[in-house]
Amino acid sequence: MADKPAWRVVYDQVAGELGPRLTDVTGSDGFAEAVEVAEAVRARAASELQRSSRRFLHAWNLPAGTDVAMLRQEVGALNRELRALARRVEDLQGELDRVAAATAPPSTPDAPERVTDEPQATVAVPEGETSTRQAS
Repeated sequence: MADKPAWRVVYDQVAGELGPRLTDVTGSDGFAEAVEVAEAVRARAASELQRSSRRFLHAWNLPAGTDVAMLRQEVGALNRELRALARRVEDLQGELDRVAAATAPPSTPDAPERVTDEPQATVAVPEGETSTRQAS
């Protein structure tokens, strides 16, 4: 016993004397019933406290915890819906890009300029004025 710390020696003595008694008490039907009743009382008190605090907060037009929890659920549902819609938009955009690429006319690097029926000529005019006249 010289190699054990003093606190461990005291603990072992108390556990040796009280351990069997505590096991008998906690294993009895009476203890189980007492714990059940205590839990029911605790749950009822918590429910009454929550109801009273919710009424008080609502009387002052403030949100209660249940209101906040409900809003969090709604926001979560909206976020999931928004992500699904964003994925759908991306899918449709990709599909639209593929269709546009498949139906676009081929581009030519040196396409000729557009030819008009009547040639246009720019005539020099006095400063501050510009004029475009038809060439004859």
